[in-house]
Amino acid sequence: MRGKFEFIGGGACLFEDLEWAYSFVIEFFLWLWEVEIGGVKPKVKRRHVGWNSHSIELYANTTDIPPAHRRHHHHSWLFAGPSTGSLSVKHGFVRLPVSPRKRKTMATGNFQDLPDFIPGSDDIKDQDSFTPHEEYHLDPDAYALAIAGDVDDIATAPRRRIYMYNPLLTFSSRIDEYVAESLRREGRGDAILQNSCSACEDTDFCFRCITCRDARLFCRICIISLHTACPTHVIQSWNGNYFDKVPLRKLGMRYQVGHLAGEVCPHPQPAFGNHFTIIDTNGIHDVALDFCSCMRKRPFAMQLQGSWLFLATDTQPRTAVTTAALEQFQMLTFMGKISAYEYYHSLVRLTDNTGITAPSDNFDTFIHVVREWSFIRLLKRAGIGNDRGRWKAVEPGSCAVECLTCPRPGVNIPDSVDPDSPHAWEHTLYVGMDANFHLERFNVSSEEKDPGLSKGLAYFVDTKTFHKHLADFDKRIIQPPSSCSNHEAAKGDKRGSIRTRDLAASGVGGVVCTRHELKLPLCTVDLRVGETQVEMDFGYLTAVKRFTGVPRIVTSYDIACQWSINLEERINIYGDFMRPKIPKKVYLVPKFHLPGHIKDCQEKYCMSFHIHVGENDGEAPERSWAISNGVAASTREMGPGHRRKKLDQHFGDFNWHKNVSQGDMLLCKIKDAVPKASDHEDRFEHFSASLPQSDVVKWTKMVEDWEVDRNKPNPFARTVASKTEAAMRLQLAREDAQDELVGLDGDALHTTSPKGMISQGIQLESSQRRISRLNKELGVHSTDLQRAQILEKSNRLRRSVESWFVVQEVHMPTTMVRAESRLRIAQGYDLLHTIRSQLLSLSKAYKDGDTNVLTQKERLKSHKTTRDLNARITQAKQYYRDVQKRLTILSTELGEWGWQAQLRVLEDSDVRRIADDEVGISEGNRSMSWIWYSSHLGDVPGGVQECLRIEWCKARARAHRWREECKLLKVEMDRVKRTLEYEANRWLSRAKSAAEGVALINASEGAGAYAKRQAAIRTSIRLSFEDKWRFVEQWLELGETGEASASNEENLITE
Repeated sequence: MRGKFEFIGGGACLFEDLEWAYSFVIEFFLWLWEVEIGGVKPKVKRRHVGWNSHSIELYANTTDIPPAHRRHHHHSWLFAGPSTGSLSVKHGFVRLPVSPRKRKTMATGNFQDLPDFIPGSDDIKDQDSFTPHEEYHLDPDAYALAIAGDVDDIATAPRRRIYMYNPLLTFSSRIDEYVAESLRREGRGDAILQNSCSACEDTDFCFRCITCRDARLFCRICIISLHTACPTHVIQSWNGNYFDKVPLRKLGMRYQVGHLAGEVCPHPQPAFGNHFTIIDTNGIHDVALDFCSCMRKRPFAMQLQGSWLFLATDTQPRTAVTTAALEQFQMLTFMGKISAYEYYHSLVRLTDNTGITAPSDNFDTFIHVVREWSFIRLLKRAGIGNDRGRWKAVEPGSCAVECLTCPRPGVNIPDSVDPDSPHAWEHTLYVGMDANFHLERFNVSSEEKDPGLSKGLAYFVDTKTFHKHLADFDKRIIQPPSSCSNHEAAKGDKRGSIRTRDLAASGVGGVVCTRHELKLPLCTVDLRVGETQVEMDFGYLTAVKRFTGVPRIVTSYDIACQWSINLEERINIYGDFMRPKIPKKVYLVPKFHLPGHIKDCQEKYCMSFHIHVGENDGEAPERSWAISNGVAASTREMGPGHRRKKLDQHFGDFNWHKNVSQGDMLLCKIKDAVPKASDHEDRFEHFSASLPQSDVVKWTKMVEDWEVDRNKPNPFARTVASKTEAAMRLQLAREDAQDELVGLDGDALHTTSPKGMISQGIQLESSQRRISRLNKELGVHSTDLQRAQILEKSNRLRRSVESWFVVQEVHMPTTMVRAESRLRIAQGYDLLHTIRSQLLSLSKAYKDGDTNVLTQKERLKSHKTTRDLNARITQAKQYYRDVQKRLTILSTELGEWGWQAQLRVLEDSDVRRIADDEVGISEGNRSMSWIWYSSHLGDVPGGVQECLRIEWCKARARAHRWREECKLLKVEMDRVKRTLEYEANRWLSRAKSAAEGVALINASEGAGAYAKRQAAIRTSIRLSFEDKWRFVEQWLELGETGEASASNEENLITE
């Protein structure tokens, strides 16, 4: 029985379900409470006066429909009364079964095994009454759509975007008001009604502070007392006509450092020359500053730091920069890549944009302050002063921000991992190296004049050690000529280049982790005049030898085919101290750079073909360089020390940003990888099932042997010689000659069997299509001979068709329908075979045209061959579609439709070469057309057999790489949590030992507080990551069962 409720004229509600009645009563009283207490009267359109009625019919038998969403958006309407004639609306959330229009869509899914969705806080309309379900899903936003009842609508049709509000339209209607208010603030505004100072009764009041955003007016004494600790605030004075800027110094204020704000030093010492400049975020200010010289006296620099001011020199200091300005500049240069010159001169213009009273030039001082403060900040964040003592004893690379995800023995993986264990590959270190010639440095300054402070503490290697390495091995390492393509990177030394003649460094070389894009500690070297092996070796070996205990390393380099050949020999020359203690090493070429290599390198160094690599493209260095190149314009003008420090800062910020983004990044990756892994595994299984089992077994053994021993035959490499263009033209001519033989005389027809008659009729159809194609190829200027030849062929064919009609009348009873159906099915398979063969020939013709240098005559022949092949493919494609239509008609009579599983509908997108590169599709996401793994392949030529083997190996590699990616992502998530827990515990241990590490008295509390805050930050990050990843296990289980396929990803997880 159906349940039914409706709103009727008398206001009564009829229910057949007590639960619905109870819900309605609760909703009604909540609405009545809001109307009576809050005066809620939503606006609605008055379309009719009086009552309207509508009803919603519900299914009584809910066993056949999917379960209801927990809460649905519900509108309650109430007539306000005959006096007003208006309607009021109340919005609420009630339980509802699935609506009839969605029943068909939702009944197709398996809802019992799918997790519920979880709403996000921004999407919940009624947060006070909302209670989340006990099970949630990976993405919180999709559940809000389920509340609104739109999840299935999204799966069937996109929602139309509605623009409800345009801020500019509202603003344009009130521009005059905004202008008037802006002008009103130029005057005294509301303060014009004041009769005395806002803080006292003094009638001499004319000062206000715009930095405090306070429009009240104060007297001179009160404005000074309010800004005892704020000497850089901008004060304005009303002169009777307008407000004029006046510094606090002119008002008589003196800023005391070395004491708490408000305290008076018994022995103040004025700054040198009684003038002191403070650079703040709102400008450059001249301040009357007093140092402390009483018994609490400390060095000038320490007194200023106590007031969050930092200066460049402790000898007669005259300029300081606020910590707020330093932090602001650092963040702006990280995000906007602005230079110190741009920031400083922005402050100059902010102070006086007319240039009349411009402040004195303190740009050089600002540069020194920035360098010193950033170095102190680097040491502070690395834990210097807590557990490491003096900064000169710090270990190399210890100030770098290390990757949370990469394997680190003793931190997130065991101290030693057996490299031969089945799961050892999960702790592989994936790194990539590359050179960047945008980060060059002009031949200005020198190491003696600008040595820098952070020598080997972060990302750049120690300069002295690097220069000694070059002096010892530069002449001993001979870089052989390239055996691959003419790569610029493989040429190495370019001392004679005009471009590098005036450069102290032509660029930098670096190493990053390719899965997470973070710079490795001690990975960056300055390149002198090219990308030489002796330079790149030092950066690579110095970076990876820190990972002693890692069982395996995969290194990608755009010239790995040349660089890795003699690497072990070069390490023997350098010495064992440079040898990384990593048992297994693999060298590959990044995917984007791979097409630039020769065919042998593409098959040997492809990342998609190697086991235990996952879906890693190896192009992380290129992406990280793209971020760093923003500072190239400023760093090329710097001295060596300043440039290294600047780049170390940007590398560190880049690493930190990547680390705190690991939660979202890994979640997005696993959301994408799980359905793709299931999809590619299904495709591979289907492909394997369509092939002869003997071939699958043979190919499986071949690829497994190659994965173990790279000296075995490469299953991805082509061994069968391709057909030449002359052979292809000969084959086409023979096919034409075979068609010419199709002719039937009357006597032969009368002796033809019924099944032979059908076969000959199909041959006549093929001849008709061939003559039609030849007729279309006739141009406007075709010769009489060409037209005569086609006419003769048409006449012969017409006579044969007329003769065939005679036999048709004899041999066409209804019992021949099944025989024609069998012949049409065989014809469909033959046409698929024809399409495949022509596509293989077309692929060879295209490749020859791309790789070989052809003369004009050869090019014309090649063009004619490809044109003929395309025409034959088009003809076969259309013929196949006609055959399928005829099969559909015949199957309607017979009721036999089994052929549809193999002879599918042929779309234009399905007719593509076996290894055709789809536009915008990478190797890891590519799929092969169904025409290549359709059953009944029969005896295929050796070239086709080899193509099928290569594509089968590629399909297997795609399935395995995506499954490896899923496993790697789960392992990486676990490593991130262990790393954050390790770092939090390390900071807590530093907090306990703070008293022993600090250099100043009474600084132990601050050192302990800083260490505890850093530990709390790591703990908060770990908890936030765990919250984001709480349903990853469930998502992986869905992937294992095949329910997390790409086809329903949009319904399951909504970005």
